[in-house]
Amino acid sequence: ILVLVRNPKDTAVSYYHFYNNMPVLPSFTSWDAYFAAFMNGKLAWGSYIDHLVEWNKYIDHDRIMMISYEELKEHQVLAMKRIAAFFGFSLCEEDFLRIAKKTSFQAMKEKS
Repeated sequence: ILVLVRNPKDTAVSYYHFYNNMPVLPSFTSWDAYFAAFMNGKLAWGSYIDHLVEWNKYIDHDRIMMISYEELKEHQVLAMKRIAAFFGFSLCEEDFLRIAKKTSFQAMKEKS
């Protein structure tokens, strides 16, 4: 199992903008109101903190790999190599570079 986690601060900020731009979700008039809901798990999908705590129980499990969004973003090819090794995939350097190019934010934005 590959578990992708994200820095809670960045998650809160991103989720705030997502929440306020989705017509089917209630919007928040202030950051303070939103942040209180975020910290208390009062959003549509519950508490992100509880989600992290739950997965933290498995951090040393040999069949679970945790990786952060920030690590993937900062060191994309190295992170992909770690993921490939974890799953036992054999890829050449060109494969990693091709995947990195096709999964960049810009490439995915153009294809959306």
